[in-house]
Amino acid sequence: MKSGFYLRLAAGGMRRNSRLYVPYLVTCVMMVAVYYILHFLGYSGVMDDMAGGHTAEDMMQIGTYIMSLFGLLFLFYTHAALIKGRKKEFGLYSILGMNRFNLGRIIFFETLITWGISIAGGLASGIGLSKLAELGFTRMIDVPVRYSFSVSGSSVAWTIVTYSVIFVLICLNSIRQVGFSSPIELVRADRAGEKPPKANRIIGALGLITLGAGYFIALKIQQPMSALMWFFAAVILIIIGTYLLLTAGSVILCRMLQKNKNYYYKTNHFISVSSMAYRMKRNGAGLASICILLTMILVMISSTSALYTGADECLNVRYPNEIGAFACKYGYDESLERLGDKLDADLKNAAEKHGARITNNKTYYEWSVSGHFDNSKLDITLNSKTNLAFVNYDKVAQILFLDVDVYNRVFGYNEKVAPGEALVGTKKNIDIGDILTIGDVPFKVRKRIDDRISEIDPAALVSASPGIFVIVDDVNKVAEKYKEYGDYNGDPMLAWFWNCRFDTGLDVNGQIALADTLGKVLKKEIAPLHFDNSYCESHEDERGDFVSTFGGLFFLGILLSIIFLVSCVIIIYYKQVSEGYEDQSRFEIMQKVGMTKEEIRASINSQILTVFLIPIIFACVHLAAVLPVVNKLQMLFGLFDMPRLLITSGICVLICGIVYAIIYRITSNAYYKIVS
Repeated sequence: MKSGFYLRLAAGGMRRNSRLYVPYLVTCVMMVAVYYILHFLGYSGVMDDMAGGHTAEDMMQIGTYIMSLFGLLFLFYTHAALIKGRKKEFGLYSILGMNRFNLGRIIFFETLITWGISIAGGLASGIGLSKLAELGFTRMIDVPVRYSFSVSGSSVAWTIVTYSVIFVLICLNSIRQVGFSSPIELVRADRAGEKPPKANRIIGALGLITLGAGYFIALKIQQPMSALMWFFAAVILIIIGTYLLLTAGSVILCRMLQKNKNYYYKTNHFISVSSMAYRMKRNGAGLASICILLTMILVMISSTSALYTGADECLNVRYPNEIGAFACKYGYDESLERLGDKLDADLKNAAEKHGARITNNKTYYEWSVSGHFDNSKLDITLNSKTNLAFVNYDKVAQILFLDVDVYNRVFGYNEKVAPGEALVGTKKNIDIGDILTIGDVPFKVRKRIDDRISEIDPAALVSASPGIFVIVDDVNKVAEKYKEYGDYNGDPMLAWFWNCRFDTGLDVNGQIALADTLGKVLKKEIAPLHFDNSYCESHEDERGDFVSTFGGLFFLGILLSIIFLVSCVIIIYYKQVSEGYEDQSRFEIMQKVGMTKEEIRASINSQILTVFLIPIIFACVHLAAVLPVVNKLQMLFGLFDMPRLLITSGICVLICGIVYAIIYRITSNAYYKIVS
């Protein structure tokens, strides 16, 4: 046979099954368009000249990887459901004499047509909407608009390559599905859900345990570093637990409803429950997929909108002064104190020459060691890679020693500390007793100054590892006791930190220019001394990075949420259509024995209320469980506003619930038209 024959068969099959193919093609076009937009914003260089543009590009580049992975998984899932609806047709072709090779050619041309429509439509939509997306994004991150339109050839090429690979894999999987089934199996594929499933209590219990383990990890995390390390482990456990629990639990739910005679033996419940009972194992997997997508939408939009609306708060926490300078050198050197005074004088002189009026000056130095903190003792003797591999990073802490005289002079206090005593403060959740032991040196805790930490060092609030500030009588004598400690490479663990912060009264451009000048002065002064790190920053210069980072995350969250929402709609739609065809014969019989259309509608509504509320309820429970972890992760950005996160989460749940209800009401009409 000529290849044109198979092409006509493929096109005719897609046209006859337009109810299945049109939503699938629309989804493919949208995914290709969004991938192009993300790749265009991330790789074309259109944001290179924007303030914080490189940070924003990083966000978009992450989005392209997410879209590639999600596009592969979701299109596999939906196309498998689509092919299942076509198996009866392929079975008839097989009975009429077609072999596996012939059926494979039909599937190949169907995939080729889908690929062509998806790539052409997706690229046309993506290119057309890319400027709109760019304008929206620049508005979101508050940067000047670029009044020119461009098309990225590399983005077009990468979009074609990425989705060509995805469609090749989908084609091979579809050929496998059809090719390894006998003609009888293909013809009877739409009856595959007729066998009543068993309520597997072992799977249900395993799902409950796995879900509980995910919740336990999420609720147990106390430190931001642990949140960073354990968040994805908790997410994976919650996803697995959701699939297991809904797959087994939905079967158990139907069995319980059937045993409840007052509920089951009613016209609007009897048909829906008995129909669901035959397909709840597969139905549970679909509900779990919907639940996970809803949870992802809620978590992404809640967290990114909280960060975006709290960007100024985070910026002010991290950079409370207009200008900040920092220098770091490892190893003990008693001359560093004099160097710090010289650096302070040189920077202030340079600032005054620049027209700055110095106010709110906070200049001081600290000595620091790090190690494993437990039971009020810091162990800094870990000196091998083997030991470090087994460190509990939730208990890694940084000790910062500050001289009491410097502390009083800079921050305006009048504290007194005797030798062997210390004022101790931390913003993290750390238990410190009456005696604080650092290495082999004990310090009697004279007073807690937890409420002063943000004043001493704003950066400590957003540090991944907990910081413990220790105010002592003579910081240099204390530091000398730790000069022999080294890491597994033999490098000193003792570090000297010099901090300088002040306000200038200059305008935005003046602050940015001054920070650049002071940075050059600082590097020139310490160049011969081989410092390990140094920089100078301004509050206004960092604003671009903050707004770009949080705006990029919010923009990415919106785009991905739209895709996830569309994916959720497609799953629901295919679920309604496939179940409609399965239930069609049952409702035909019930209508013949006297069931009215109003009773059919009531039965459908009963099914929606019984089952389809499960995903949104589970999604809300998942959101509540992971919010504490999300809050810990936001602390790494400097956002400590849990009420803000709760408010954004509540708004997202409300909006998502309304949209979800509308989606199910619309898709239930498709089910109703089929069965009636």
